[in-house]
Amino acid sequence: MLYETLLQGKMFLCLLYFGILCGIILSIKKLIDKTFKQNKVIVIFTDIFFMLIASIIFIFAKIKYCYGEFRLFEVLSFSLGIFLQQISLNNLVEKFLSMSYTLFVRMFCKLKKTKIFGKIFKWNG
Repeated sequence: MLYETLLQGKMFLCLLYFGILCGIILSIKKLIDKTFKQNKVIVIFTDIFFMLIASIIFIFAKIKYCYGEFRLFEVLSFSLGIFLQQISLNNLVEKFLSMSYTLFVRMFCKLKKTKIFGKIFKWNG
């Protein structure tokens, strides 16, 4: 019993960390939703996919670091991690993701103009 009490701080911090990780995944989902806002099927698919990934991460953290015990503060810690990421790091993450996306698109457009790309993908452009 004492051992479980001593581990509560570790459990709280681990689930807070995994909540922040899910918040970053939520930022990626928001960027995809913003890109494909006209296509409702993709938006619904990303919602389902995000919930699936967040559930898997939560269950993994519960089993790996909390020994499968269910306590209310663990759910609150996970939710707090997502909330803290959204209010503090979200702007930085979104800027990084949009810059990465823009860089990837520019590199792909330049690569598409080369002859090697046309030979690899049998494309004449």
